[in-house]
Amino acid sequence: MPIVSHTWMEAIARLRISLCWMIAGMGWLLMGCPTPSEWNQQWEHYNTLLSRGELQEAKELLHRLLPTVRVKGPTDERLALVVFHLGEVSRLEGHESQAEAYYWEALPLFAESVGPEHLRMAEPLTALASLYHHKDQPKVAIPLLKRALAIREKSWGISSPQLLPTLQAYQALLLTSGYTEEAMEVTSRIERIAKKLS
Repeated sequence: MPIVSHTWMEAIARLRISLCWMIAGMGWLLMGCPTPSEWNQQWEHYNTLLSRGELQEAKELLHRLLPTVRVKGPTDERLALVVFHLGEVSRLEGHESQAEAYYWEALPLFAESVGPEHLRMAEPLTALASLYHHKDQPKVAIPLLKRALAIREKSWGISSPQLLPTLQAYQALLLTSGYTEEAMEVTSRIERIAKKLS
């Protein structure tokens, strides 16, 4: 008797797994979401278009992807990625105010999908800091770049050579904004990290 019930339980377990896969597959079809492999192919195609400088085509592809990744809502990291990259394309096209709006929209989406301390959060923060630096608004730019730096330090460590581009941007921003003392501290950090590389 125990053998029969054990076999019966295995059959039910296999049936449950099959049903789960079938429901998941139907969900993808009904919601119109690209499967992970389709998403990867489309994302790779977007990156190819971007590297070729085909901005209009890249933007059109992002707009086609947007409704499909909105289905799962703000917890889907792909939504944050698409919105952020719409900002990147807008910036490359010279539409700074549009880029700014996309970057601000991407920030809470990244926070909700991957967490407020995740490395991806640094990307829109850095992009926004750069925009505000060019707009000569250091009071807005400095805290954004400082936050991006803190996130990268947490992920990479405070002496990582990967920090150099962010530290250099932060140093330049502080210098042009008249924060000489803080800029000198950052300069010392840059020199210490650079010395380890040589």
